[in-house]
Amino acid sequence: MGVALRAHDICTATGGTLRWGRPDTLFTSVSIDSRHIAPQALFVPLAGERVNGHSYIPAAVEGGAAGFLFSPTFPVVPPDGATGIEVADPLTALQDLATWHRQRLSAQVIGIAGSNGKTTTKELMAQVFTAQRPTRATQGNLNNHIGLPLTLLRAAPEDDFLVLEMGTSGPGELTLLGRFAQPHIGVITSLSEEHTETLGDLAGVLAAETELLTALSPDGVAIINGDDPVLLAAVQQQTRCRIVTFGEQATNQVRASQIQVSRMGTCFELHVQGQRRQVQLPLIGSHCVPAALATIAVVLENGLDLDATCTTLRTAQGAPRRLAPLTVPAYYLTVLDDCYNANPASMQHALQTANTIRHAGERLILVLGDMLELGTVSEPRHKEIGAYVTGLTPAPDALVTVGQYAPQLAEAAIQAGLLAHVFPDATAAAPCVHALVRQADGPQLMLVKGSRSVHLEHILESLVDHRDDTHVAPTQE
Repeated sequence: MGVALRAHDICTATGGTLRWGRPDTLFTSVSIDSRHIAPQALFVPLAGERVNGHSYIPAAVEGGAAGFLFSPTFPVVPPDGATGIEVADPLTALQDLATWHRQRLSAQVIGIAGSNGKTTTKELMAQVFTAQRPTRATQGNLNNHIGLPLTLLRAAPEDDFLVLEMGTSGPGELTLLGRFAQPHIGVITSLSEEHTETLGDLAGVLAAETELLTALSPDGVAIINGDDPVLLAAVQQQTRCRIVTFGEQATNQVRASQIQVSRMGTCFELHVQGQRRQVQLPLIGSHCVPAALATIAVVLENGLDLDATCTTLRTAQGAPRRLAPLTVPAYYLTVLDDCYNANPASMQHALQTANTIRHAGERLILVLGDMLELGTVSEPRHKEIGAYVTGLTPAPDALVTVGQYAPQLAEAAIQAGLLAHVFPDATAAAPCVHALVRQADGPQLMLVKGSRSVHLEHILESLVDHRDDTHVAPTQE
C-alpha cells in the first residue's frame, strides 16, 4: 500500500477549494513533473525561473494525473474528467499537504543535516534500515523545501522509518524543513565552510546547521559528530534533548579506531556499548567512517540488530559521484569520480584519499574544479587547496584546474614547479586531460572533483566514450 489522499483531504490540508471533480477522488502519488506522472497522481504546478508549471497541467492530465492544484492568478481550462483544487500558492500548498500527511504517520523520522557527508549518511542509513524494517528515504538529493515535502508525500502508513536528508544554504531553511519533517532523531554529520556566500562564515554555517535542533522534542535524540568541539559545544548549549556522539575520539559513545583505507574500501574497529565489531565498507575514504558511525548510532537508538547492520554495511552502495572508482583499462587508468560537489573540507578529504590509495610508481593526475558559493573567502580558500596539493608526497604528476578560480587553485602548484594546466571550463579542459592520460604507458590514478556547476563529469564522459576499446567498470584492485 502507498500514500492515499482524497481530494477533500487535500482541501483540508491546504485550505484549497474544490473547483472541478469529486471530493472523494483518490490520489496515490504527488508529482511536480508532468513528464513523470503515475496513474492517479496529483500534479502540483510550480513556477520556475523560465517556465510555469500551470502550462503543463493538460500534459499531466493526459499522462494519467487524476487531478491538479492551481493558483487563481493563472488561467486554467479544466481538462475533462480531472479534479482541480484551487490554492493560494501551489508551493505552499505542497508544503502544507506534506506537513498534514506527516502528522498522520507513525514512522520514526530521522533528519540528517551537516556540511559534508549528509548524502552518504542517508544512503548507508536507508540501506541498513530497509534491510531490517519498512523504510522510506530521500531520493537523490531532494533535500530542500520542495524535495523534502515530496519525500514525505511518498511515505505510507506501513513505513516504520523515514530517513530524510535536510540541506541548507541560507538562514531559516532548516527551521522550515524541520517544521515539515518533525524528526524524532536529528543527525549533524559535520561542520565546515559551505555556502558562505549566503551564510557568511563558519559561525553562520554553525547557526544554520544547528537549526535542526529546534525541531527535536525534549524526548528526541541529537546524534552529533563529537570530534568537532565547536559543533558539540553549540549543540550542548542549544538542545533540549539527549545527545549521542560519534567519532574517533575516546570520549564518543560510538567510536571508530584503526581506520584503514584501500581501493577495496574502508574498514575500522567499532567501539560501542562495551562491544567491538570489525566494520567493512566498500566505500573509499576515511571520511565515510562518520557516516557509518552515525548510522550505527541511529540503529542502536531504534533497537535494530547491530550484527545485521554490520553485514549490510559490507555491501552498501554510496551515492553517485562521491569518490566513485572507475577503471579505463585502455589507459591503465583508475578514476575517482567526485564530481558531485566540493567545499574546502571535502576537497582536502578527496586529495588525502587519492594520495592514500595511490600505488607506488603510479602516476597521479588531479583534475580540480571550483568550490562554489564560498563568497568573500573564495579566492583564499582556492589558494589554500592549491597549497595543500603541493604538500602531497609524492607530488602529483599533473594538475588540471577548471573554472573561475582555476588560476588560484593552480597558483601554489606553479610556484612549486608542478605541472599545472588552467582552463575556464570543462569543455576547454577535456582535450588536455585526454592528452595527459594518453601519455602514460603504465598505471595511473586520476581524481576528478569540483562543484556540480563546473560539470567536470563532461570530462569523464568524453574520456570513457573515447574509442580504443575503452570501457568503464568498478575497480578490482
